[in-house]
Amino acid sequence: MNEPRVYKTSPILLVFIAILFLFFLGILLFAFGPGSLAFMIPLAVLSFFLFGAAFVALASKTIVSDDEIAIQGLFGTKNLKWTEIARASGWGYSMKLHSRDEDVTVAVSPRMPGYQEVIEFVGSKRPDLFSPREYGEMRRGVGSLLGMFFIILIMVGVSIAFIFVTMESSDTSFSAYLPLLIFVGVVLFLAASVLSTPRSVTLDGNMMTLKYFFSEKIIRTDEVNSIQLSYTQSRNGRHYFIALNLINRKSIRISGLGISLPIAYLVLKNWRMNNTQGRPSNNIAPNWSDNTWR
Repeated sequence: MNEPRVYKTSPILLVFIAILFLFFLGILLFAFGPGSLAFMIPLAVLSFFLFGAAFVALASKTIVSDDEIAIQGLFGTKNLKWTEIARASGWGYSMKLHSRDEDVTVAVSPRMPGYQEVIEFVGSKRPDLFSPREYGEMRRGVGSLLGMFFIILIMVGVSIAFIFVTMESSDTSFSAYLPLLIFVGVVLFLAASVLSTPRSVTLDGNMMTLKYFFSEKIIRTDEVNSIQLSYTQSRNGRHYFIALNLINRKSIRISGLGISLPIAYLVLKNWRMNNTQGRPSNNIAPNWSDNTWR
């Protein structure tokens, strides 16, 4: 790559955010009137803070080159040469790159344009930061167990309360029990999602052990066709996960581990590449054909 790659949000989106903010303030002023300034001012300040934070985050640019990675925002630029990076850290979907002296930190946020391509580029420039030996075991935190416990507790509590209420009613029709059935269905769906996600991943040579709540699965590198950082789109944004695509055309989703998801992804990608003997990789390479991500 000869020219630096620049990832930035489309100016149209930034203009839309500014217009949306002004429109929101106009609605508040019209709804409450000029006489409600005591209520309007704190609400306007809070709105300005939220919209301002979103605008600042989206207005930043991510620049990657053969020499360094840089984040250019409204208040300055942070840059870090690839050779100066000492370690990577993070939580959730984000990843931070730290200098040796810990005086410079560059954050790779999932909200930045070109997030997946930047993650791929970091992994290609500094694969040594994501050694399978260093991250031989990656497990979910206690929060997943507590979440499962509360899901079961809420389901049992609501079900008992609903049964007591319906016992005093003479209506035994299907429609009377429909709210309970819908609630139980939603809770069971959430519980199945938690149970179907591995609670720990252990790497040992060419073997990967996926441990679930009630079972475990062992996968060899020659059973893995590709490893991808994928996502599902919802009204709340993108939800990222690691997709293990097996040669039998099945796919395993991994998410919610105790370390940053992009770090886990790059570790698993290196694990497969290090233990693949002469087989071509089926991982999709990032597309570097355009200089700007919109």
